[in-house]
Amino acid sequence: MLRKKLKHLWLVCASLLFAAVFMYLAHPFASTNRLDQLHYLGVSAARMMERHLQFYEEYDNTTLVERAIHEFLFGSQQHIEQEVITTYREVLNHFGSDSDDTGHWTSMNIKSRLIITIAEKRGAAELHEALTLLSNHPEEEVLANTIRYAYLHDAKPRFTTEIYAGLTMVPQGWAADHLRYRIAIKTGNDRLADTIEQRMKDRGRQHRRFVIGMVLTVASIILIGLYLMLRYRVLHVVSPWHKGVLSKPWPLLDGLTVAVTAALLGLIIVMALQFLLSNPFFTPHFLTLWSTLFASLPLLWLMQHFLLTPRGLNFRSAFGLRIPAAGLRHFFTTTAALLALEWIGLLLIGWGTWQLGLGSHWSEAMQERLVFGPTQTVILSTINIVVWAPICEELGFRGLVYSSLRSKLAPTSAIVLSALLFSALHLYSMAGFLSVFWSGLILAYAYERYHSLLPGMLIHAAGNLLSVSPVLLFYR
Repeated sequence: MLRKKLKHLWLVCASLLFAAVFMYLAHPFASTNRLDQLHYLGVSAARMMERHLQFYEEYDNTTLVERAIHEFLFGSQQHIEQEVITTYREVLNHFGSDSDDTGHWTSMNIKSRLIITIAEKRGAAELHEALTLLSNHPEEEVLANTIRYAYLHDAKPRFTTEIYAGLTMVPQGWAADHLRYRIAIKTGNDRLADTIEQRMKDRGRQHRRFVIGMVLTVASIILIGLYLMLRYRVLHVVSPWHKGVLSKPWPLLDGLTVAVTAALLGLIIVMALQFLLSNPFFTPHFLTLWSTLFASLPLLWLMQHFLLTPRGLNFRSAFGLRIPAAGLRHFFTTTAALLALEWIGLLLIGWGTWQLGLGSHWSEAMQERLVFGPTQTVILSTINIVVWAPICEELGFRGLVYSSLRSKLAPTSAIVLSALLFSALHLYSMAGFLSVFWSGLILAYAYERYHSLLPGMLIHAAGNLLSVSPVLLFYR
């Protein structure tokens, strides 16, 4: 009885400590502005928005089928262009409210991209209004004269060194290419204009090929998964795995005590790594880039020492972490079928929330380490996202939390509650919350139905790979 009371006391204390450390690290209520989450806001916004604009270069030559796919996924071209302008204005407003931490050049670069976008996509009246964003600062005056020369008929007709200086102030990208193209046309340099135009068209085709490749890949995986589900009656086949810990789960109090203690120790490890290894954001260091793995080490030890060993179990026998020889085909067909169901749900959630105006903020998709970091950082971060995160999160959320809930709840209730906990701790927008919740339902169902975490780990890894692929191939 005393031992049970001590467990309750520790559970309460550990929960409070976990909440305090979590609040300190995640700052979930410190700011409602998602732009504060980015380390390099101006550069990140410019990279994402200009890649979106590059996508529509030479768009008139695309097929009707391609346009229909693009419009279904992203909305109309006019919608994207408006979103770019809105994003640039949002960033400038943020800079205005936090002027002490914003460099002059950073602000001017966003202004130049915004004004050139308006010049290309809107009328002269709106361009005149946009030019008022540039102040009487010497560099901004030079930039304003350069844009006037390129786009307005009443500008000075001569190309001067001042115009050239303004041209060099616009960073490389969609805006710089269009400004150079307009000036090349105005100065009669047809050869340079043709070169720039061809380069812009090539980039547009390259981006569209990537999108079509992604669409075909996702569609193929979904169709193959649905075919295998129907062909082999996956949902009705007896699982080749033994029930393991699900046959007799440990008491809920024991599971929650281990879960909260492991979560607290994991956060302390993350905090210690941040303090001890205060490297620049992009500096590759596997201790910080593989924080998911190192923060999960207490979880693995506590589960083995307090939950598995007393019951004569290990991770393989408890969670089905071995593929039976007779169940190899079933493992792959099961995984493919459930992956198809998960991705169908994610697509419907993403499209539906977008149509309702509840889509994710653009900053959620900008993973700066993957976009701007050196190759070593990208490799280590990708391994953390695609390998360590699926393994550790499946052991933690499904292996520990779900198994603990099953000792008191029916499978359906335990699946829903574990999915809610899984999504609540990811701190995403409504669209992100619903997507993670749906994935949590599928992953918990996979564990309950087939008694193994292996299908869930592979599904989780495939989903994470899908989420980082656009970042690596489109924005980097």
